[in-house]
Amino acid sequence: MTRPSGEPFSADGGLRLAVDIGGTFTDLVLQDLAGRERLYKTGSTPHDPSEGFLEGLALVASDLGLDVRGLLARIEAIQHGTTITTNALLTQQTSPTGLVTTGGFRDVLLARQGERESQFNSKVRPPRPLVPRHLIVPVRERIDRHGEVAIALDADDVRRAAEQFRRAGVKSVAVGFLFSFHNPAHEEQAAEILAAELPDVFLSVSSRVVPAVRFYERLSTAVLNAAVGPILQEYLERLAARLDALDYRKPLFIMQSNGGVVSLKAASTRAVNTLLSGPAGAPAAASRLARDIGLKNVMTIDMGGTSFEVSLSRDGTTEVTKGGKVGGYTVATPILDISTIGAGGGSIAWVTPGGMLRVGPHSAGASPGPAAYGRGGRDATVTDANLVLGYLDPTSFNAGVTLDSGAARTAVATIAERLGIGVEAAAAGIYHAVNAEMTDSLRLATIRKGLDPRGFAMVAAGGAGPLHAAALARDLDIPLVVVPRNASVLCAGGMLLSDYVRFYVRTVFGRQDAPVTTELDATFVDLERAATAEFANEGVDPSALSFSRSADLRYVGQVHEISVPVAGTVLDDSEYEALLQRFHRLHRERFGHAQPGDPVEFINLRVLARGRTPQPLPTVAAEVEGVAAPQRYRRAWFAGAYHDVPVYAGLILPSAAVIAGPALVELPTSTIVVPEDFSLTLSSGGDYLLRLAGPDFSKHSAVDAAQSRQRELQAADGI
Repeated sequence: MTRPSGEPFSADGGLRLAVDIGGTFTDLVLQDLAGRERLYKTGSTPHDPSEGFLEGLALVASDLGLDVRGLLARIEAIQHGTTITTNALLTQQTSPTGLVTTGGFRDVLLARQGERESQFNSKVRPPRPLVPRHLIVPVRERIDRHGEVAIALDADDVRRAAEQFRRAGVKSVAVGFLFSFHNPAHEEQAAEILAAELPDVFLSVSSRVVPAVRFYERLSTAVLNAAVGPILQEYLERLAARLDALDYRKPLFIMQSNGGVVSLKAASTRAVNTLLSGPAGAPAAASRLARDIGLKNVMTIDMGGTSFEVSLSRDGTTEVTKGGKVGGYTVATPILDISTIGAGGGSIAWVTPGGMLRVGPHSAGASPGPAAYGRGGRDATVTDANLVLGYLDPTSFNAGVTLDSGAARTAVATIAERLGIGVEAAAAGIYHAVNAEMTDSLRLATIRKGLDPRGFAMVAAGGAGPLHAAALARDLDIPLVVVPRNASVLCAGGMLLSDYVRFYVRTVFGRQDAPVTTELDATFVDLERAATAEFANEGVDPSALSFSRSADLRYVGQVHEISVPVAGTVLDDSEYEALLQRFHRLHRERFGHAQPGDPVEFINLRVLARGRTPQPLPTVAAEVEGVAAPQRYRRAWFAGAYHDVPVYAGLILPSAAVIAGPALVELPTSTIVVPEDFSLTLSSGGDYLLRLAGPDFSKHSAVDAAQSRQRELQAADGI
């Protein structure tokens, strides 16, 4: 199901499988010992995602001539990404949750630091509180800012809170006390009481989830963990039981928001770390692809059936932030810097009372799906518009779905009637409207960081990404689009490149002139020792671990800090001075000024623990000789009108092919739209390169360093 790599896929054993459950489709990538891959798609099953998982296994097994039990016997490890927690949060289907917190601070979570999502829009409502006020129970206790007990925990208050939660039928409880990052004794004592009183309730203790300064952020994260924890735990237990019944005893790793994987047990207790589990696989795959092609900076877009994600990789690295927002809720655990909006193939088109055409964020999802699926959906979606415009083949679509052109046209006609225009114009309007939403997202992802989007090449992923990528690149004046040969399952493919990763943090306070290097280094060593113990318990060889240190620094009196990498394995006086100089330089780069004469404060020390997974060699596509010839012609919408355009089979394109737009290039699970002002060629790895006519590559720093490499690839491919 992929471009030939010169050798046949081997299913004899040692296989690795990635499964990415999205809102509309479930993607699977099977990899053999040599790194060769097979790609699969099946429909997601929102009522029970584990069913979609098993259906995907059955599809893979059937393709290899095996039963599911025989397939699992050949698999060494499964890497699994899921949108379970994300969907629960965004659809507000979280578990009934209670909160125990320090007396006098009951409303910290509801006050939200007085912030507003949109600074200049007073009408914007904050997201619904995950814990209603009557289930936020203050108790008497106080740990002071030095970690000393000022007021002992009142155990009876905790027992009364447990009784209140029992009567309310809560499924999970978060515990968050002031200054518990310095001394977690009261939180642990409260958790022990709650576990005894409510043995079946999921517990989320803030000092276990985020042992770091900032009460609101820590409290919000602990509550998020509690709100989605039972949902993820129930799903993973059900999935593990089904795999166990099929005699699968090998590792099942869960993808985290930080781009790494952890064991099933670790994921169950820290569900908040999976809020971007699905999209987190794409940056690793895109960075690997960019490195193989010779690109320095890439912008990865991932347009699936439900959502549109954007991430930026510079010099092969995607930034991991110390936290962010998911669905408007604050999370303070490390996450990949990924922006998400509701724009996908299933996004529903609608007309405002003022007669404006809009698309999304609501989606038809997997059930009933777009009208073209023939499953009862009546709303016009982006997929319906793409079908009306001729970009999709109704007889060959993702996951073996046959599209109903008549139903799609009828759905789009309802939009056309409301707008008073023709069906074709309405379909084109839907296409352009969703593109405008995505273009705005791309601009925000770059410009808000002071970056020029023209300084990036674009990597187009997701089943719908290649349909829209060229139009987005044109709007942003991006000269190069890379469509991976596994574009529609890039997130799943990236999961196979992900390492076992966990972040550790400890809050400290110190000044530049204080003799703290010995204490700071000892703290790093303690964190690394804790990481080694946890990884060993999960079956990861401690000798395979590597550690990366960093420190959160700020000028005394500032509110926000900068994370600065620590070089080497020992923080001595020399590295201490180098660390401070690094901070001044980063501060100048980020804020335009530095104050080397001012004292610097240490806030947090962080350790990233990484256990390497096997990394396959880059595959090289087999040379395909001949002349590019279209398989057929199809009427499709380009430059404001229908044209009979050539349709090429992407997997058998000759290595020297040059496809001039307008054209369509079909892949097993996606279609590349090549507009009239673009041309398409192939890289030596079999990926597809879309180039925009007009812009000069030399003007864009992202592709400067790649030009000599690109010419080499073109020469090697005979382009």
